Amino acid sequence: MSRSGEFDWISQYLAPLAGPNSFALTDDAALLEVPKNQNIVVTQDAIAEGVHFLTDDRLDWVARKALRVNISDIVAKGGRPYAYSMALGVPDQWRDTDMQLFCQGLAEDQRIYDMTLTGGDTYRSPGGLTIAITMFGGVSNNRYKSRHGASAGDILIVSGCIGEAALGLQVATGALKCAEADQRQLLQAYHLPDPPLALAECVAKHATASMDISDGLMGDCRKLCTASSVAAVVDRNAIPLSAPAKRIIEQDEALWKAVLAGGDDYQVLATVAPADVDAFISLACEHDLVATQIGFIDGTESGAVALDIDGVRVSIDAYSYSHF
Repeated sequence: MSRSGEFDWISQYLAPLAGPNSFALTDDAALLEVPKNQNIVVTQDAIAEGVHFLTDDRLDWVARKALRVNISDIVAKGGRPYAYSMALGVPDQWRDTDMQLFCQGLAEDQRIYDMTLTGGDTYRSPGGLTIAITMFGGVSNNRYKSRHGASAGDILIVSGCIGEAALGLQVATGALKCAEADQRQLLQAYHLPDPPLALAECVAKHATASMDISDGLMGDCRKLCTASSVAAVVDRNAIPLSAPAKRIIEQDEALWKAVLAGGDDYQVLATVAPADVDAFISLACEHDLVATQIGFIDGTESGAVALDIDGVRVSIDAYSYSHF
């Protein structure tokens, strides 16, 4: 199999993904126009082989996952993505067919999410494939939602279903066995997260604080509470689960740990004032999205998060995935 040089790869596979102000990736930088009446919101997340994806995962899916883990951050701030820069670390065994498949994945999600590539860097990565994305989005003036705005009495809301990707990883590694149809759905959630793009409007209009769920529901809830100097109670029975996740947990309740702390959901966790909850959920429904109340902000014990199980508040031994 052939392997072209770095500059051939850039001109053949990456330049077609670039926007008009990126000069076909032939310059040292690019220009970004700030949308009218908006601020730029910037985020950066990286994924690495053996840490965030498996060595035999499809390269087009890996590319799309690299974009989507950043898209979820933009959405959770009330914004919409429009451009990204990428630093791509390529392993020695990569060939032209690998680069082509990887860029096909980028192109597919650029079409879905209406984004362009602004540039970046490519380099040799003997330790395995790494993709670092810096993503740019637009958020309406004064509508950016940080982790810092939650207040006592606010309602905790999550989008989508929680825990599918963490269970999907266990399926992918052979640690979890289940029915074939359930395996397919869980693996899909692990390989291709589905950040709720249209929820950005709900967040911008109605949330008091917001963040994406990447490292685990309970751990990310604790991060939000710490930033806002508040405490929270999460009702385990209210956490939205997909049908496969429900069936699996009914067979083994120990798998609740993966749902609560496994991560890779890339959904939104928001706090909403009680008076705005119905409007938030209704607007989500208008966009064919599910938003679910799962708890509330309770007091000012900074960072404390309790789990309510059938009316009893309990502590848990693992809050989130840790990289270290």
